Amino acid sequence: SNLTEEIKNLRKAGRIDEAYSRGYELLKQHPNDKFLASSVGWVLYDKVKKLVDTANQSQSIDAESSVSQLKEILGEYYKLKLTRPDLLFSLLLSQILRFPKQIKFLPKFVKWAGVDSFRAEDFQVSTANDGKVFDSLVEKTAREVGKIACELTVQDYPDTRELQNFAITLIDVALDRAKVQKPEWLNYRKALLLNRLGRSTEAQKLLVSFVKQKRSDYWAWHALAKVVETSDPQLALALCAKACLTCRDENFGVSVFEDLSRLAANRGQEKVAKWAADRAFNVRNSNKWKIPQSLRNLLTASWYAGAGNISNAEEVLENIAADAEKVIWQNCPQLNANYLGSFTAKTGKMMLKFGLHSDSVSEEVVSPERGMLKNLNLLMGAPVMVTVDKNGDRLTVVALEKRESGKLFDSMSCKTGRFRLHQKGFGFVEDVHVPHELASQLQNDQTVNLAVVKRFDKKKNQWGLTAIAVLN
Repeated sequence: SNLTEEIKNLRKAGRIDEAYSRGYELLKQHPNDKFLASSVGWVLYDKVKKLVDTANQSQSIDAESSVSQLKEILGEYYKLKLTRPDLLFSLLLSQILRFPKQIKFLPKFVKWAGVDSFRAEDFQVSTANDGKVFDSLVEKTAREVGKIACELTVQDYPDTRELQNFAITLIDVALDRAKVQKPEWLNYRKALLLNRLGRSTEAQKLLVSFVKQKRSDYWAWHALAKVVETSDPQLALALCAKACLTCRDENFGVSVFEDLSRLAANRGQEKVAKWAADRAFNVRNSNKWKIPQSLRNLLTASWYAGAGNISNAEEVLENIAADAEKVIWQNCPQLNANYLGSFTAKTGKMMLKFGLHSDSVSEEVVSPERGMLKNLNLLMGAPVMVTVDKNGDRLTVVALEKRESGKLFDSMSCKTGRFRLHQKGFGFVEDVHVPHELASQLQNDQTVNLAVVKRFDKKKNQWGLTAIAVLN
């Protein structure tokens, strides 16, 4: 209609304020004109975009006033009662997600709109000209709503629990229907929300699989510690110690030290509690940050003055954290194996080799060392018990202990037969390849007993048997 055309032209000319006042003037005269209402909706979109652009460009922006302006514009959008899903709503939401500060009312706004307000396109990823893939609008929204809803309290909104339940629903919709790029982050947010709602067993299950993928990130261990704290304070202490050990930057992890102090004090480990409280205080003090009351309470607690000092903090933390890894592998199988030595990969990572018996032949499993060899003096072929994580077809050894009752190479397949030496220095016993380093110990035609593993030959692109040790 001519009315919408007039608004459209004002928008095109960049005269947003005129388009806004003229739009509302016409709406008063034609309150039931849906097309006109939609035109005004697009003017509101322009206003939101301008507000967000300004907020992103300016350092000195007054965030509070920008957020209340944003809230006001969205209040007007709400009153227009436009039909959804539509392009306007999707673009409006995209702009809100660009806002540089956290928007507390976002869960409330998205819950009002409902999960049916997303178009089919909003569930798809988008690809830039340079091939870079961007998360779908649904995934971005679910992640942000989950993050904000988790931190809300009844003081913010009396219906906080409803908003948190909605955030979980939105995450589930994203995981179920969207082309999700980072499912682990959605599951992480969901776990924290479940914990807030008192569903800690479900939260722990989700977080355990997340921590498996993020074992070098302190905050993943810290999140799991917070979830298990009420049900298992001893395990929470171990997880918090692990978080401290993996924390690369104390400025980020300052809250971990405070939590470690509190948990250690509750378990009677006062030296550790004092060390951690001092650490939290020093980080805050050197950055001129506020000292929260919770930390002051630790520093003035009755046990603090009498607690001694720790000289070897890392060692003490390692001992406390010993059980932390166990919790994330508790449902993984433990298998008998033999240790087959170590090597350094091209990436510089130290790798370990193990022989595991499976399907009538032993196979070689190669895994990163990740501190597993610590204080274990293992001979070649030593009997060990390994915990394995199965990801697809690949097995990874994630934990290791000595097996006292076993014998060298006791989990390995054996092959007895006559050795045939090849002129190039390697040899064979029937179909088993004997590499140079073993062949050099043997005489041609000698009868030998070998420990054997199944190995993939990259040159031949096939599996074959290889000798790894000569058994007496």
